[in-house]
Amino acid sequence: MGSRTRRFVVSAFAALMLVVPPCAIAAQAKPPPAPWAPHGTIAVGATIQDTLAARDVLLAADSTYAQEWRLAGTAGETVTIDVASAAFDAYEFLVGPGLEGELPQDDDSGGRCNARLTVRLPQGGDYYIVVTSRNKLATGAFTLSVTAGPKPKSLARCDR
Repeated sequence: MGSRTRRFVVSAFAALMLVVPPCAIAAQAKPPPAPWAPHGTIAVGATIQDTLAARDVLLAADSTYAQEWRLAGTAGETVTIDVASAAFDAYEFLVGPGLEGELPQDDDSGGRCNARLTVRLPQGGDYYIVVTSRNKLATGAFTLSVTAGPKPKSLARCDR
């Protein structure tokens, strides 16, 4: 998939998040559709292991599954978000307050087809890490880590 298509998908997902934020959906009488409910919460300094599966949200524009993880952020805080998987080519982007323009996103900066995104959070509030893949309909185990401060990009090339 070309970078232009990926930017469209990320922008479309962000637009949907900005129109109907998760907290607004919680107040509705009906349960929210799958794309609006975060899969879980992660804190700075934490690592989780999960699996991208066919039951997850399908980003129709590029036919990839996605999970959304909530991260409580502090204005001015710099975090590094790593998504690593041996099963698929990891891709991630971040949605949240102050990120209404081009969203921070990454494909291979973590080395060997893993994603690494270092970002300074512009405002305090809830941010949403979207874990997805560069491969259509890819599934499999992954690790998501959020650490304080910057980490260098890896020069190890993706071999898939």
